[in-house]
Amino acid sequence: MLRYKELCPLSYTSQISSKEIAWNGIGVCVPSSWEIGQIGARHLSFEDNSRPTMEIKWGAIKGKFSHRTHFKRLSALQSNALKNTVAEWLLPSAWKKVLSDFQVSGFSWQSQSTSGRGVILYCPTCRNATLIQFFQPKSAKAEKIPLEIFKTFRDHREDNQAIWCIFDIRAILPRNCKLQRHRFEAGRYELEFADGGQKLHLYRWAPAAVLLREQDLLQFSQTIENFSPRNATRGIINGYRSVEWCHGPRYKWFRWMSRLRRKPAYQWGRLWHVEEKNRILGIAMHGKRPLDVPMLNSMCANYESL
Repeated sequence: MLRYKELCPLSYTSQISSKEIAWNGIGVCVPSSWEIGQIGARHLSFEDNSRPTMEIKWGAIKGKFSHRTHFKRLSALQSNALKNTVAEWLLPSAWKKVLSDFQVSGFSWQSQSTSGRGVILYCPTCRNATLIQFFQPKSAKAEKIPLEIFKTFRDHREDNQAIWCIFDIRAILPRNCKLQRHRFEAGRYELEFADGGQKLHLYRWAPAAVLLREQDLLQFSQTIENFSPRNATRGIINGYRSVEWCHGPRYKWFRWMSRLRRKPAYQWGRLWHVEEKNRILGIAMHGKRPLDVPMLNSMCANYESL
């Protein structure tokens, strides 16, 4: 599976190292020094040395798309001090060329302390609208960054997969897995998705050496809320020490009855220890219908610690 970075490498990587960010349908490469300042379901902001650098917001459009309408909404959302400074901005020809797959318009604004400029993109193929704005001072180096970021930006894929690449984890999931909530805490990440009547969880814990100092992987799995590692088996899967469990109704009549129960009857989970990264990764799924175990195996093979 090709990554965004492999599909559209940054041309300035000899001067500035880059990293891949993919979140809820969008993918982009940004300078490695940029850190995520805020993260929402369809919102990302970036910082460099605690200084804001870029913001991305996106969403699906129902009905007819209008750049004029979105520009008015953008103006209305600004603070009173900035509201009168937001103006339509003519994009440089280089930006237009790179963004030729989108319907695009530009805007700019300024305050006493800083200024910003950006684009509103609409993709006729996937019907997503995206706002990207930069808060960078004007300099020869800074002028190159927006153009190079636009070269890597994607708001959909041609297959039925979605990449999730954030902080130090990267996963490839079916596109119909819809994000329900996310939690990024020191030592623990958790992403929860819904796929019809089934729930999927992605986990990451660190540092593994500390967590497994006085217990093994199976004992650790038994301390995790919402896990049910009954009859779990230890093994080596994809080259990693792992713990896996899978249980559900054995008889047809109980399978039918399980659909009427409040609690999910089918559960599957796997934890594995990525020693070279000092991480524990995990995937768990539960639902009232039989689970697609081959699909779950594929998810595990495509879930990694960076």
